[in-house]
Amino acid sequence: MSRSALKDDVFLRMALELSRLGTCCRLKVGCVLLRADGGLASGGYNGALPGMAHCTPETCGPGMRCLHTSHAEENALGFCDGAVHTAYVTDEPCLTCTRALVRRGVRRVVFLRPYASIAEQERAEREGILAHFGVSWEHLDLHGQPTA
Repeated sequence: MSRSALKDDVFLRMALELSRLGTCCRLKVGCVLLRADGGLASGGYNGALPGMAHCTPETCGPGMRCLHTSHAEENALGFCDGAVHTAYVTDEPCLTCTRALVRRGVRRVVFLRPYASIAEQERAEREGILAHFGVSWEHLDLHGQPTA
């Protein structure tokens, strides 16, 4: 395994471990952010806002939209300063998180699982943002290999 593939594997596994702390009943997501020099900038997971109740099966679950949870990317960005270059996320970022990541300088996003329920209009808007800023969008497995 090349050094870059090893780093992808390690940071995706770190994001996966962070996702275990998520408090959303529908989906647990983890995120690891790196600076341009490759240094660790921050990490986060999806969860309730501080002091708010966590999700319950009655308020959140498959087929339901979670209203109690901040996204992993949002939480990771909130705990770091300055520009961020790379985001490793267990699940493909939504449009709102994509905007937030790009706004902070992210030029590479690596994720394990695609966001299956994204609307076509949102997908098109995201593609336009990624193309405009030259952001690399990579769907990899846990060995740093591209998925089909």
